[in-house]
Amino acid sequence: MVDDTSAHAPLPAEATASLDALAAWCEQQGIETVVPGTADTNGAWIGKRLPLQDFLRLAREHGVPYCDVLFAITRDGMENVFAPEGATTYFPTHRNGYPDIFFRPDVSSARLLPWHDRTIAVNGIYHLPNGQEVPLTPRRVLMQVRERLRELGYEPYTATEFEFYVSEGTPDQLRTSGWQLQPLSTRPYTYQVFRSTLDQEFLTRWRGHLLGAGIAIEAMNPETGPGQYELNATYTDALRCADDSFLYKNGIKQIAAMEGRTASFMALPRADWAGSSCHIHQSLRSVDTGEPVMMDPAGHGAHPELSAVGRHYLAGVLSTLRDFAAIYWPTVNSYRRARPYSWAATTVSWGYDNRSTALRVVGEDAKSMRIENRMPGADVNPYLAIAATLAGGAFGIANELEPPTAFSGDAYADSSLQPLPKSLDEAVDIFEQSAVAREVFGEDFVIHYVTTLRAELSQWHAHVSDWEVGLYFETA
Repeated sequence: MVDDTSAHAPLPAEATASLDALAAWCEQQGIETVVPGTADTNGAWIGKRLPLQDFLRLAREHGVPYCDVLFAITRDGMENVFAPEGATTYFPTHRNGYPDIFFRPDVSSARLLPWHDRTIAVNGIYHLPNGQEVPLTPRRVLMQVRERLRELGYEPYTATEFEFYVSEGTPDQLRTSGWQLQPLSTRPYTYQVFRSTLDQEFLTRWRGHLLGAGIAIEAMNPETGPGQYELNATYTDALRCADDSFLYKNGIKQIAAMEGRTASFMALPRADWAGSSCHIHQSLRSVDTGEPVMMDPAGHGAHPELSAVGRHYLAGVLSTLRDFAAIYWPTVNSYRRARPYSWAATTVSWGYDNRSTALRVVGEDAKSMRIENRMPGADVNPYLAIAATLAGGAFGIANELEPPTAFSGDAYADSSLQPLPKSLDEAVDIFEQSAVAREVFGEDFVIHYVTTLRAELSQWHAHVSDWEVGLYFETA
C-alpha cells in the first residue's frame, strides 16, 4: 500500500488554513450548510445541520453546543445509559440534568459532502464548559494514542478494508418487513467482474461521491456473501485514515438510503452468509526522517523480516488482542463472525502472509512492510479500533516485547493457540480488568465504555428470540 494523501486532499490547503480561510472558501463556492460533528461511542455520526454563518459564529465563540446525553443513550436510542453508582469519573448523568458540551471544529478535517446540497462536514472534539476535552470522544482517544507513538519516535500509518452488504429497501422498509433482507445478488460473486459489471452504475456513483469528499478508494470488489462488497481506501496517516473510514462508512449508508437501499456493516447478518470485516493495515515511520521502520534491512529469509521495532510493535498488538476484544468486536453479533474458516480471527496468533492468523505480516519491501490486524469486524467504531491496535503496538515498543515464532500452519486447527473471547460478556469483563486498557485509554473512557456495552448486553439478555419461541412454545 502506498500513501497518496496529496492526491485526494479533502479541501484545498488554503481553505483549511484557518476558520477565516474556510469561511472565505465556503462563500466563494456557494456553501450554505455545515455539518459539525463526530462519532459517538458506537461510531454513529452525531451532528447538526447549521447555516454557514451560524456555524462560523459558534465556532468563533465556545463551539457548537450539544447535550451531553449523546454519550448516555443506547445504540437504538430507546434507553438511557446510567453512570455506575459511586462513579467519580466523567459520565453524563441525569443527576446534573445533562448539561451542554461544546463541539470545537478541526478546520483541517473539513470535507465537501457531494451527496448533500452545497454542504460541508467538519470533524473535531467535544469540550466541557471549562475548556477541557471530553475524555469519551472517540476521535480524541485516537489522537492521544497517536501522540503516545509520536513520543516514542514514530508516526503511525494505517488503511482500512471494510466489507458490507447492500440490500434493496431502506432501513425503514426492511424494519417494517421484519428484516426480510433482499441482497443485490442471490449468491456470492467473490472478485467476479461479472457482478461488479451489473452493479457498476451505483458503484461508480458511490465512489465518485466519496472521492468528492476527499476519500480515494483504491478498489471495490464483490466479496464472499450475496450482495457483499469490499471497499479499500488509500493508506495514509492514522487520524486521516480514521476520519476517512468514519466518513465513508456513514456516507455509504446515507447514499444507499437515499437510493432506496440499505448498506449494512453488521458483522454477520445471516448465519449462512460470510461475515463482514474491517481489516486494519498499519506501519510506522520515523518522526525524524519520515522513513519506514518496520522491515529489517539485514533480513535474508524467505520473506522480508520485521525490524526490532516492528517485532516489538507486533508483540504489543498480539498481546492485547484479548484485552481490546470489546473494541474490535463491540456487539453481540460480532462474535458470530468469529468462526473457523470464516476469514475471521479466532486465536491469538500471527504469521507471514497467513490469513488464518489474527495478525498477518505482509510486504515486499521497506515501504510496503506492514501488519494487518484481521480481528476487527465491520461493526467497529473506526476511531476506537485504530486506536486499540496502535495502543497495543505502542505498549509493545515501550516494553520491548518480543513475539512468539511466526505461525506457519492452519491457525484454525491448532488447539494449542490461545482462543479469543467467545462472547461480548467475556470481552467486556476482560476489558474492564485490563491494566493496559486503563493505562492507554484512561479510567473515564474504560468505565464509560464498559457501562455502555453492558447496557446493550442487558437489552440482549432480556430479549426472547424467534428461535426460542419456534423451538420451545410447543415443545417445552
